[in-house]
Amino acid sequence: MTAFYVPLVLFLAAVFAVSAIGKLRSSDRGRAGFDALRIPVTNPNAAAAALILVEAGVAVALVATTDWLFVAASASALVLTCALLVVVVRAHRLGVNEDCGCFGDWLPAAIGPRLIARNVVLVMIAAGIFLTAAITQWLLGAPLGVPLAFAEGPGSVTMLGALVALLLIALATWSTARASIEAPTHFSHGGGAVVVPAQTAIVDVLAPSARARLIVVVSPGCHACASALARLHEADAQVVSLADVYVVQKVVHGQLAAGPDHQLPPSARFAIDVGGSLGAALGLGVARPVAVLIGADGSQAGPIAMGSDEAIALIDSIVALAETPSA
Repeated sequence: MTAFYVPLVLFLAAVFAVSAIGKLRSSDRGRAGFDALRIPVTNPNAAAAALILVEAGVAVALVATTDWLFVAASASALVLTCALLVVVVRAHRLGVNEDCGCFGDWLPAAIGPRLIARNVVLVMIAAGIFLTAAITQWLLGAPLGVPLAFAEGPGSVTMLGALVALLLIALATWSTARASIEAPTHFSHGGGAVVVPAQTAIVDVLAPSARARLIVVVSPGCHACASALARLHEADAQVVSLADVYVVQKVVHGQLAAGPDHQLPPSARFAIDVGGSLGAALGLGVARPVAVLIGADGSQAGPIAMGSDEAIALIDSIVALAETPSA
């Protein structure tokens, strides 16, 4: 029994912990997830903070409790995973294909069949843990819990080995997932066509031009995007002194929005990536916002900034360069 439920408990606790930490470290503290999943909330800040606390609490309770408290913790985990599955299925039926924001800026995952399959697996794991704990506690009167498993004596050595193996598997999974969303550093020109509604023109933002270009790709209803644009608004004068700024909004649900969903910096040009050609040329995944600096010769300058934190860091680096006195 120990060999069955303990690895599952440690894995599920790690999932909740990573989810809570990912939301906490993102600039919007996980608020974007409510918009992506189309969950109406009156106070997004309070709702996001509550979700982080609940996930962190369940993660700790899964590995620290025993007896009926462990049964309650496993029941809470089952409720959370079931609720997430329901809202993801609902969002998918509404035609949403954005990043779910489940792990903040970490491990972006588009809402769709693959995410639904992942959540089904999490529900199965949570259900297995809960049923094992409840049946064992109720029918056999034998308490379960990770602390009890490690206190069994010689068996704890085996459990320690299982824990090390689990950590190695988690590390391998993490590195693989991170590598899968890395953007290529080179791309072919001609695919960066976007529509600029104000000029009723189509512009290839990846083609050579007289000046460098800072391209910021955003999505409607994205709080992390709003955070990056707020910093860009503050640094508008410095950034524009070195590069033209394009805020490119991707089309959501196949509907063409003629105007920006976010407040734009004064000097930014608003554009729409209608056919997804820009996203395809840059190799962008579902992470938003995304920022990239394109040199005057049309080549990519440095790595693509994924997420609000990296986008803000890129903006800050441009500001620092603009404020550096000329020799």
